[in-house]
Amino acid sequence: MERIPGTAAVICEFNPFHYGHMRVLAEAKRRAGFVCGIMSGSLVQRGYPACADRYLRAAAAAECGYDAVFSLPFPYSCLSARDFASAGVKIARSIGMSVIVCGAEDPGSVRAAASILCDTGFAGRADELIRAEKRLSYPKAVARIIADAAGDKIAADMAKPNNILAAEYIRASAAVSGPPVEVVQRGAGEESAGSLRSRGAGMTEGIPEPARRFFFDTVPDSALDAYLFSALKTFSGDMTLLYGIDRTLAGRLARAATAAEKPEDMVPLCRSAAFTDARVRRALISLLFGITREQAAADPEYTLLLSARAASTPVIRNISGISEIPVITRPSDAAGFPGFIREAKAESLLRTLYGSPDARSRTPYIQGADE
Repeated sequence: MERIPGTAAVICEFNPFHYGHMRVLAEAKRRAGFVCGIMSGSLVQRGYPACADRYLRAAAAAECGYDAVFSLPFPYSCLSARDFASAGVKIARSIGMSVIVCGAEDPGSVRAAASILCDTGFAGRADELIRAEKRLSYPKAVARIIADAAGDKIAADMAKPNNILAAEYIRASAAVSGPPVEVVQRGAGEESAGSLRSRGAGMTEGIPEPARRFFFDTVPDSALDAYLFSALKTFSGDMTLLYGIDRTLAGRLARAATAAEKPEDMVPLCRSAAFTDARVRRALISLLFGITREQAAADPEYTLLLSARAASTPVIRNISGISEIPVITRPSDAAGFPGFIREAKAESLLRTLYGSPDARSRTPYIQGADE
């Protein structure tokens, strides 16, 4: 795959865009003249709806200096860390990026853990542990293997979500001969996206000024819960055919379907040592949208250009010319892809939360187009 010199990708959610994303951008700009985001759509990795429409979040990034934002389409944006990272890396590789840059709290621990994840025997050891201990989740199996190989300190560091994703980017890139991954230090005291979202209307105080206008009207993490609750109560098929649901979790979901009296009951009724809140929420999303294991395992068919800086147009044209997957500027042009049909179904529901226009009529936000 041809790599375009002087280009970098940041796999991201911008949920919301905050000062940590500015720090990663600054680090990426030290390595490349062109920096793009590969950003989740309206559903994000921990099983929530994004706080704002994907075009608004991409516009915020463009106003703050990102040269372009491409989509990490549904359903890849709401898969496990391992599968989310794999899809993001494949898009970065397909569009010719020369490096992937990500932020983490403990870059040294990430590199040590990634070397373990990249070992050819790692997957087999993790599967063996999970088979031996039915209540052991994949993240806990990984932590145990890392502790045995590298010590408890590194294993403890790898409980942090940004560290986990950074290590998974390295593993995913090694698996497909993708761009090298450079892990940069997150700034001390940077407020997390989750903390900002918990502020509700006050979140804009923690957002860079050029991006604030895109986050004045946001939705809470719970905005999709009524739909998830309805899907849980009415589902009648074989849950184990869906992504992220094994027989044990299917049993918990079935019992929750009977016992849950309100949306707030769903996740606590399914939670266990093996099933984190995020995994349960992703399973509920699989129920709602019918995400199968085969769909989640397939490579991304396309990416949407969501925003760009006008000055970056020549590089974006170059990307479109060499990309191994179509770079779509008008979503209607992707109508022939089975994956887009599934994404359009999800977006049609989610736009009722955001009050946003029909996704099929949207076009990229261009920063500086009138200058």
